[in-house]
Amino acid sequence: MASPALQSMRQTITVAWPKKMDAEAKAFLLKTAREGHAAIMQRQGNPSFEAYANRPGNRNLDSVVLPGPVVYNYSNIRQLVEFALDELRKASPVGSGSYVRSHTLYVNGVEVGSLPPDIKPTDEIMIANPIAYARRLEIGKTTAGRDFVVQVPNRIYERVAKQKVIPRYRNVAKVTFAYINTPDAYATKGGLPGHFASGKSGPRGGGTRVKRRQRAGSTVMAPAIIIRQIVER
Repeated sequence: MASPALQSMRQTITVAWPKKMDAEAKAFLLKTAREGHAAIMQRQGNPSFEAYANRPGNRNLDSVVLPGPVVYNYSNIRQLVEFALDELRKASPVGSGSYVRSHTLYVNGVEVGSLPPDIKPTDEIMIANPIAYARRLEIGKTTAGRDFVVQVPNRIYERVAKQKVIPRYRNVAKVTFAYINTPDAYATKGGLPGHFASGKSGPRGGGTRVKRRQRAGSTVMAPAIIIRQIVER
């Protein structure tokens, strides 16, 4: 029969040491994960993130079971939205200021002042300008045939989406430009003529007469940048 001292040593080797090693390994795993997370947050400007231990949905990182993993999924969607809004404001003509103040953020079709803290990867984010003449600034022409806006190049939303946002954030989200009906869309009034002049005036005056597609009482579609986060499966 083994001596009490030998039995105690065996108990330590077979039970106590593994538990101690597991506890130290778990502490090291959590320390490494959290330090790496802190470095990424500082380097990338505090992106939004979701973290889990062992399986998606387990947010209690301290409950991690070895060998792990501890996973952090990051999203720069907030930076994308702030960048897009800033670029739209810089690209906007400034008259009364109504247009530049009317770039509006929507989440799943609902107007919001800023992205909610619990934004989900499947949420649809949209920036649009519901002001009545936003579409005219985008692609409108005067009766003389020139662009309606002269202070800045036209196609404001389209240019910002395609030349600014998409090249910079193509790996973060699918960004598209479109014309949409906003919840507070402007409706045209009665008395619209059936045709309007378009194109440059000729020697005898007047331009090409184009049939008006928009009827009185219809909503004016607004230019929009639509943002859908890329969800890894």
